[in-house]
Amino acid sequence: MSATTTPLPSLSVFFPCYNEADNLPSLLNQALLVLPKLAKKFEIIVVDDGSSDETVEVVEKFSTQISNIKLVHHETNLGYGSALRTGLKTAKYDWIFFTDGDGQFDLHELEAFVQQANRGVQAILGYRRQRAEGAKRALMAKLYKLYIDLLFRVHVKDIDCAFKLFKAEAVRSLPLFSTGAFISAEMLYRLKKKRVKFVQLPVNHYLRKHGSST
Repeated sequence: MSATTTPLPSLSVFFPCYNEADNLPSLLNQALLVLPKLAKKFEIIVVDDGSSDETVEVVEKFSTQISNIKLVHHETNLGYGSALRTGLKTAKYDWIFFTDGDGQFDLHELEAFVQQANRGVQAILGYRRQRAEGAKRALMAKLYKLYIDLLFRVHVKDIDCAFKLFKAEAVRSLPLFSTGAFISAEMLYRLKKKRVKFVQLPVNHYLRKHGSST
């Protein structure tokens, strides 16, 4: 972590989760290590989207010991888009960052995003150098990107990369309706319509240690 990086005034971080009880402890511990160096004050929100495992219990255990960890729980599984919308609605600070609760990204890489935020960029989007899941998922992602670009002309390198930092005022007013995976494309399309500038940064992508993608 660079000593020259200026911490953000305040930062909300949220993790959409569905059955991530085994992955969350290492992710939360990493967040508690990294975030104090990147923000003067921060909150960590876990959005549990109706998990059937012990995700809720894991977060509750952390939150009883650490006051700025918060659980938001959907009683039933509402979909990835709904989890993102809940996270955006719950976040209270000047900047909002989210990544998935599966631990496939390294939060240390958020420092480069904070440096861009300090230069006045309102939307910093990660793109995976290489997808950890292999060639089939990479091909599906390329076809999906082509489809979205033809329809909406978003033109970003990795639409669904779950490693994004936003100025809160840029995203709070967005009218988002998607409940599923289309939420990322919808968010970027609406930001583009508002003429919000994007900066894209490469991030590493790792295989899940526990569980399987849903």
